[in-house]
Amino acid sequence: MQRQTTITENSMIWCGAGISIAEILTGTYLAPLGFTKGIAVIIIGHIIGCFLLFLAGIIGGQQRLSSMNAAKISFGQNGSKFFALLNVLQLIGWTGIMIYDGALAANGVWHLNQALWVILIGALIICWLLVGVRHLYYLNLATISTLLILSGLLCAAIFTHHSADSPTGTLSWAQGMELVIAMPLSWLPLISDYTSVAQRPVPTSEVSAVVYGLTSC
Repeated sequence: MQRQTTITENSMIWCGAGISIAEILTGTYLAPLGFTKGIAVIIIGHIIGCFLLFLAGIIGGQQRLSSMNAAKISFGQNGSKFFALLNVLQLIGWTGIMIYDGALAANGVWHLNQALWVILIGALIICWLLVGVRHLYYLNLATISTLLILSGLLCAAIFTHHSADSPTGTLSWAQGMELVIAMPLSWLPLISDYTSVAQRPVPTSEVSAVVYGLTSC
């Protein structure tokens, strides 16, 4: 029988998803909106996107079905295969982007070689998958805590730096909203994979959506 996950374990997963190089870079794209409009778009967009994320989590959690199995309820066997294919393509794309961004960031700190960093990060991901998230509880806890602290230091450095360059480019309110909503929606095909094995599906869905929304903001 598969072990059921706790709310704390799911919170760490979604906290980690909300703190990433990709999330930080996406935030920089909102700079043309200005500070006030940018913050408003971030908050409103996450409320909309995370509410849909929460609903998707409840479906998988209450039915005890993974995301792709839950898709069969509405789209049938063949329809779910089509969504599974799209999900695989999305995950391959996201993994590629995250490895590239991670290598770019790491190479900016330790100037080894960007290609070497790509290989190292890819190898670490493979090791993490082989070990399994359930066997890395304390490592994940330490990593997420460190990420939160470093993100706080980054925010402090940004808000106390008074010689930042003026943003370039143009971005409409609607374009900014679409970009922000797309971030939580990109996790929509995955959340049920976690809530379906949660001890308390509905509270886990709530906490997952809220934790991801706050950290992503």
